[in-house]
Amino acid sequence: MSSTVPMTPRWWLRAARHIAVRMARALVRPLWNPLRGLAKRSFIHPLALVGPRVRIGRGCVIGRCRLDTMDGGGGRIEIGDCTIIYGGVEVLVHGGRVTIGRNCLITRRATVLTGGHGFQDRDRLIREQPHECSDVRVGDDCWIGYAAILLPGVTVGDGAVVAAGSVVTHEVPPYTVVAGVPARPIGERAATAGPRTSGDRRDAEQP
Repeated sequence: MSSTVPMTPRWWLRAARHIAVRMARALVRPLWNPLRGLAKRSFIHPLALVGPRVRIGRGCVIGRCRLDTMDGGGGRIEIGDCTIIYGGVEVLVHGGRVTIGRNCLITRRATVLTGGHGFQDRDRLIREQPHECSDVRVGDDCWIGYAAILLPGVTVGDGAVVAAGSVVTHEVPPYTVVAGVPARPIGERAATAGPRTSGDRRDAEQP
């Protein structure tokens, strides 16, 4: 079993093309990002890495993060209106789709992944095994905490909160607070009580 990468002329050509594309994007990005954001009434940091096949909604704030569809390898990222993504966030989509809802907060250093190498075949190097990809969905009004990680295939329900440093491996129900590695429910967001009537106040004041 070979442990070295065969550096054929085709490999060198692909490497040169990859470097050239990255350099061109780095030069154009500081101008393109603000213009792209202006068209959507959003702010996109001039140095944010926003790959192809990324759709950003209206009224968003996108910090210096990485929204990478791996040079358009079939992956997609969709971000709903009025969502804030802070600097240091990485959304890495080699295949499949990441959907982030409206009015979400994605805090610094959070990571969203849609796939990775297969590893079941012990007779092949992991890097030689095919990628396995699954969609990730984040609902509306979610808060993904500092350095949290969302793994392939998970769904975070509307209104859910993922605590800092958590690793989400399974579905998070709506309005649930999860924490830990792997993340587990630790509470729920309380429903807002409706306005009390005068009769309710009198009842509450009785001994």
